Amino acid sequence: MESTVLELDGLSKAYGAIQALDDVSFAVRENEVLALMGDNGAGKSTLIKILSGVNDPTRGMFYVNGQEANFGSYEDAEAAGIATVYQDLAIAPNRTVKENVFLGKEPLVEGKLGEWLRIVDDDEMERQADKVLNELGMEIDPNADCGDLSGGQQQSVAIARAIESDPDIVIMDEPTSALSVEAADRILNLIERLKEQGRTVLLVDHNLEEVFEVADRAAVLASGRLVGVEDIDRLDQESMIQMMMGSELDGDASVAGTAAE
Repeated sequence: MESTVLELDGLSKAYGAIQALDDVSFAVRENEVLALMGDNGAGKSTLIKILSGVNDPTRGMFYVNGQEANFGSYEDAEAAGIATVYQDLAIAPNRTVKENVFLGKEPLVEGKLGEWLRIVDDDEMERQADKVLNELGMEIDPNADCGDLSGGQQQSVAIARAIESDPDIVIMDEPTSALSVEAADRILNLIERLKEQGRTVLLVDHNLEEVFEVADRAAVLASGRLVGVEDIDRLDQESMIQMMMGSELDGDASVAGTAAE
């Protein structure tokens, strides 16, 4: 029986009179790639902000590994096992790869003096960064300056930073946007590697071809409401677009290929 790592129960979020998220409920399984789909304004960004501790829901609740979540910050979400890689990379180009992987969480020299003076253990930081990069199959020098890396490599470093906290759930917001096809393929390979490691990935991606390549299921939002959750092999691009426009699928209409017949 598949375990549930994340459960949403009636999540709603209002900004004044604007209902950005309206009574959204679904479960996310352990060790799956779940694509979070929807057009602009569907509620995807609002949901991500709630799950990553940036915003509180107006109503409803959610559970991480069976525990009710009440996050007040990104750090709270990270402590509960959720890490988020945002579309707008928070990469410091004037710092090294290892410094970016541990940005704000640098290992300190052991002992009271190291903690008091906040002396960074540079060798330990390099060792740990190299370990994370190797686990993800990244051939990137931890001492390289991030400003000298390609966009795809910088995205990989952002993913490595998220993985450093050893999360159960990794949320990725448009990780391949503005990347070349080759760089995007490397990111998709990273997503598959995360799944191989036993992690769950919640993926926001407008590229349907990429979604059909790596996702196991898709949860589709429209105008802040959940349209449905479907196994990816029961969908094709036409039926996915139909759901993103707010139309529920029923019966054979949700079977890949049937809608086009």
